[in-house]
Amino acid sequence: MIRTLRVQGMVLALAAPLLGGVLAPAAARADGPGPRTRPKPHGVHAAGVALRTSGPASAVVPGRTYEWTFKLTAKGPRKSGKAVFRARLPRSLAFVSGNRDCAAAGWTVECDLGAVRKGQTVTGALKAKVSRSARPGQRIHLRGTVRWGRAHASRTFPAVRVAGAAHLGHSKAAPKKPAAKKPAAVRRISSAR
Repeated sequence: MIRTLRVQGMVLALAAPLLGGVLAPAAARADGPGPRTRPKPHGVHAAGVALRTSGPASAVVPGRTYEWTFKLTAKGPRKSGKAVFRARLPRSLAFVSGNRDCAAAGWTVECDLGAVRKGQTVTGALKAKVSRSARPGQRIHLRGTVRWGRAHASRTFPAVRVAGAAHLGHSKAAPKKPAAKKPAAVRRISSAR
């Protein structure tokens, strides 16, 4: 039976050019599966947009407000499209404001960056207050995602550590130095001769 199918497949394949190629697909299936199609590479949309992030340069103090910045660069293939930045804050941070059209719902912050052209770079910043209940030594992590049309990219902001008790500004002020004494005036004694 297998030989018959193969022989019929060859006959059909040979007869296909005479019949205008109508039977060629059937002949190919009779011999086995057709050529494999390549799956689309994972993360294709990430090639269209780039995201860079930065955060506080030193340890953060509970109760104070700090800034986390992000930068979006539209690379293509689109010519322009709407861009949106979104970040989920950890419980140790509370949203204060953003320099783009930003709003928070719970711990999720979304910033509308507007229409962005291919090749354009847009920067933005989030201000967040460190919770007073943040523990000294705790590391604060947050991740941002930017969408530009159908393209998207995600990136983690640099982790920042909550300052220890020694850095919280509760140390005693250094004692004042005593005022230096002025040197006594020197009298000139003139000798009359």
